[in-house]
Amino acid sequence: MRRLLLVQATVMLALALASASAVAKGSVADAIARANQAWLAAYSAHDSAKLAALYASDAAALPPGADMASGRAAIQKFWQGAMDAGLTNVMLHTLDVTSSGNLASETGQFSLDAPGKDGKLTTVSGKYVVVWKRVKGTWQLFRDIWNETPAH
Repeated sequence: MRRLLLVQATVMLALALASASAVAKGSVADAIARANQAWLAAYSAHDSAKLAALYASDAAALPPGADMASGRAAIQKFWQGAMDAGLTNVMLHTLDVTSSGNLASETGQFSLDAPGKDGKLTTVSGKYVVVWKRVKGTWQLFRDIWNETPAH
């Protein structure tokens, strides 16, 4: 019993120290991970307005094979079109986050399901880069670009 309490206390201390360390560093990567979770939740809920609100007011999305969407209204329209087209099960995997001042860059990989010509869902995967901008203490997407990785 005493050993169990010691183990629990050690685990709680380790978690507290890890949490304090992340807060002390003001982890940009953690803030971006939370923003990505909010983005995914908004997309899953088909809430393009909430999704667009995660972008800076002067943001731009640069989708493959399409015109650049500049500003929140255009970004909302683009993502609503993706939702309406049946793109679903979007997943993001951050590989790297670097920051300097009020800007940060994130590189990662994505996957999603898209309806094929036969109507069946096909998994599409690719890579992305997001430039983030800190606006009034909040990290917002500033430049969002991605492309598909060719199937091998």
